[in-house]
Amino acid sequence: MIKEIVAPKEFNNGSSAALREMGRGRKLLSFNLLFIFAFIFIIFFYFFSYKQIDRLISANSWVIHSYEVIQATDNALYFIIDAETQQRGYFITGNKQFLIDRNNSLVSLRNTLKKLEKLIQDNPLQMEKVKEFAALIERRIDLLTQLQQTKENNLANTQRSLGLIEFGQAMSNRIRSLAEEIRTVELTLLTERNHAVLTSTKTEDVILVIGNLTSLVFLIIAFILFNRELKRRIHSEEKERDTESRLLSIIESEHDMVAAVDTEYRFIVFNDTYQIEFKRLFGILIRPGMSVHDALVNVPEIREKFLSIWKVSLEGKGYTENMEFTHEQEKNIYEITSSAVINNKSQIIGAVQIIRNITKRIQEQTKLQDYSEKLNQGMNELQNKNQQITLLVEMSDNLLACASQEELSTVVEQYCQRMLSFSSGFLYAMHPSKNFLEVMVKWGEPSEQDRVFYPDQCWAIRRGRLQYVSHSHLELLCNHIKNKKNNTAYVCIPLMAQNDIYGLLFMEMQAEQEKQFVESTRLIVNAFSELTALALANVRLRENLRYQSIRDPLTSLYNRRYLEDFLQKQIHQAERAKTNLVVLLLDLDHFKKINDTYGHDAGDIVLKELGRLLQSDIRMGDIASRYGGEEFIIVFYDTPLNVAKKRAEQIRRAVSLLPIKYGAQEVGPITISIGVSIYPQHGTNSASLIEAADKALYMAKNSGRNRVVVFGEKEISHIPNPNKKSEG
Repeated sequence: MIKEIVAPKEFNNGSSAALREMGRGRKLLSFNLLFIFAFIFIIFFYFFSYKQIDRLISANSWVIHSYEVIQATDNALYFIIDAETQQRGYFITGNKQFLIDRNNSLVSLRNTLKKLEKLIQDNPLQMEKVKEFAALIERRIDLLTQLQQTKENNLANTQRSLGLIEFGQAMSNRIRSLAEEIRTVELTLLTERNHAVLTSTKTEDVILVIGNLTSLVFLIIAFILFNRELKRRIHSEEKERDTESRLLSIIESEHDMVAAVDTEYRFIVFNDTYQIEFKRLFGILIRPGMSVHDALVNVPEIREKFLSIWKVSLEGKGYTENMEFTHEQEKNIYEITSSAVINNKSQIIGAVQIIRNITKRIQEQTKLQDYSEKLNQGMNELQNKNQQITLLVEMSDNLLACASQEELSTVVEQYCQRMLSFSSGFLYAMHPSKNFLEVMVKWGEPSEQDRVFYPDQCWAIRRGRLQYVSHSHLELLCNHIKNKKNNTAYVCIPLMAQNDIYGLLFMEMQAEQEKQFVESTRLIVNAFSELTALALANVRLRENLRYQSIRDPLTSLYNRRYLEDFLQKQIHQAERAKTNLVVLLLDLDHFKKINDTYGHDAGDIVLKELGRLLQSDIRMGDIASRYGGEEFIIVFYDTPLNVAKKRAEQIRRAVSLLPIKYGAQEVGPITISIGVSIYPQHGTNSASLIEAADKALYMAKNSGRNRVVVFGEKEISHIPNPNKKSEG
C-alpha cells in the first residue's frame, strides 16, 4: 500500500486544523441557513403572487361577464326592434321578404335570450328579471304573429287590429324598461368589479416590488459569498497543485502506467505514460480532478469495469486482472494491479493503479494455444469424419441387403439416430403412384407433422434440390410444415436416384443445433440422403420385379406360376395339419361371344372386373389367380366342402349381378361356371386337384353353364376328355 505524502508542518498542527474545520462548519451552516431562508421566502413570494394573480384573473373574468350580459341585453332589444321594423315594412309594402327578415331576427333573438339566461344564472335577482324579460318578448312575438294574420286576412283596419297595435306598443315600452333595469344592475356590478380589479392590481404591484427588492438583496449576498468561496477554492487548488507536482516527480520515474484516484473516483495524479496510453485508447486527455466516469463516458462498458476495480481497491483489497482493449482494430492486453492509499490515520483516502502492457506476451501464449486447439480440433474433425465415413459404408452394405421397404425402414431409422443426432425429423417415402408421400422413419423429437402430404407442398421436391430455412424463417417455408416453431431451422432434402424422386429427408434443428450444420455436416447429410435414395430405388425395383413375376398384369391376380408353387406348399401344409384344401376352377361363359360382339377391349374390361371381384371376395390366406385365358382358380385352405360350395355359389351369383359397361354400351349378361375339387378326396397333388376341378367345370358347362358343380357328385364316366370340351 502507498502512504499519503507528508504535508507541511502548519497543516500537521492538530489544533489549527480543528479550528479551521470548525470555521468551515460554521460557514457551511450559515450558508445553508441563508439558502433555506431565501428559498422559503421565494416560495412564499411566488405562492402569494400566484394567488393574487389568480384573484386578479377571476375579477377580470367577472368584468368581462358583466360586459357580455349588457351586450346580450342590448342585442335582444335590437333584434325585437328589428323584427317590429320588418313587420311594419311588410304591412306597408306587402313584400314577404320583410317577413323572412323578421323571422331571421326572431331566431337570432331567441338564441340571444338563451345565451343571456346562461350568463345570468349566477345572479338569482337578475335571473328573475331575465325570465320576465324573455316572457314579455315571447308575448310580443305572439302579437306580431297575430298582426300578421290580420294583414293576411284583410283585417288590418279593424278595431281588433288597432287594439293589438296599441297593446304591442305598450308591451314594447315595458320590454325596454325591463332591459334598462337589467343593464343598470349589471353596470352597478361592473363598477364594483372594476374596483376589485384595480385593487388587486395595486396589491400585486406592491408585492412584486417588495419581492424583487428582496430577491436582489439575496442575489447580492450570494454573489459576495460566492466570490469569497471562489477565492478560498483558488487558494486551495494552488496548494493541491503543489502537492500533485511533488507526487508526480515520484511516479514519473516509473516505466509502467501509474495513476491514483480519491474516494470520489477523481484522478489525483498520474504519469505521462498513463495519460498518453489513456488518450490513445479512449481518445480522452485526462487531467487531475477529472472523474473516471467522465473520462470513460463514451465507453460505458469499460467505465463500469474500471469503477469496479477502483471500488475493490477503495475497500482495502488488492486487485490484479488482465484486461483487453481494442484500438484501431489492434488488440491491447494490460495487466492491472490496484491497491488502496492509506493516510497516517489508517484511513483509505484513495487508490493507486499500476498498468503494464503484456500484449506481446499474451499474443505469444495465444498463438501457442491456438496452434494446440487447431491441432486438437483437426484431430477431432478427422476422427469424426472417419466415424461418419465408416457409418456410411456400414449403412450402404446394410441397405443393399434390404429386401423390402419394411426392412429398409428399420435400417434407416437406426442410422438416422446415429448419424443425424444433431437434429430431429422424418424420412418420407414417395408412394409408387407419385401422388403423395408418407412417413417411413422418425427419429429424435420433432414437432408433430402430417404423416401424409402432397409433393407440391414441398419446395425441395418441386425444385429437385435442398431447401434450407434458417431459424429466423426468412426463406421460403414449405406448406407441409404445420407446427412451426420459433428459433427452429428446417431442412428438406429430396431423395433422388436415377432421375426420379423416391422420398424426402426432413430435419428440424434448434438454434444451438443449427450451428453444427456446417459444410462438412452437409456433405455427410447429402451422402446419407443419396444412399437412402438409391436403397429406396433398389427396393422399389425389386418389389416391382417380384410383383410382375407373380401377378397377372391385366387382372392383378396371382399368375399361374405363383399358383402352382403356392398350391404345392398348401398341399404339404394340409398334409402335415391333417386338414383339407378346396380348389375352385372358374370359367367365363360365352367369353368368345363377348369378344366377337363387343371387341377385345370389352373382354379385357370383363376380365379386370372379375379379377377385382375375386380379389375382394376371398379371405386372408386364400388366393385367387388367373389360370389362363378366361379361366381362374381360387384356393380355400382349411374350409369344409359345404362351406366352399356355398362361397362358390356366392361368387357365381355376384358375377351374374356384376354391371359392366364398355363406353355407353352395357356388356352382358356375364355368367361363370365353377368346378370344385377337394384335397385329399379328389387328389393328393396340384395336378390331380386341378384336373378334378376341370372335370367338374366341364360337367357344369354341359349342364347348362352358370352353375357350381363338385367333382364326383354325379356319374362322370361318360364325360369326354376336358381338352375337347365345347367352346365357352
